[in-house]
Amino acid sequence: MSAFIKLHPHNLIFQRAGDGSYTADLSCSIEQYGLMVRDCLIQLLLFAPNAFHSHWLMVCEDPAQLNVPGFAVFLRSLEKYMFVTLHYSPQDAVMHSSQAAHTSLSGSHASELFFDKMYFDIDQVTFQLIKD
Repeated sequence: MSAFIKLHPHNLIFQRAGDGSYTADLSCSIEQYGLMVRDCLIQLLLFAPNAFHSHWLMVCEDPAQLNVPGFAVFLRSLEKYMFVTLHYSPQDAVMHSSQAAHTSLSGSHASELFFDKMYFDIDQVTFQLIKD
């Protein structure tokens, strides 16, 4: 029943934990047949590029937290858009953010990325910009 599902990403908050690992909180809205569930928060683990993958990977910490058909395709597409097309680096962003702040809470640093008004159409497997 994936027909007419659109995912609207709002922002990602990247965090570096004290042990050097990275996580992110994805805020998005989910639309199906015109009905909107707003401000869903999905927790992601991030894995830096290595010998097995050429760009950062985002993995849903608990796949059961969001039961949306096609969510994995959305996540892979968002990953490619951010890390391949935009060349965004969570590591660089968090480092620049922490240098500007000069302080950290409990040893972690954070950086936030906002998205333009857009949505991911599960049926078409593409991002679409929303024109005002």
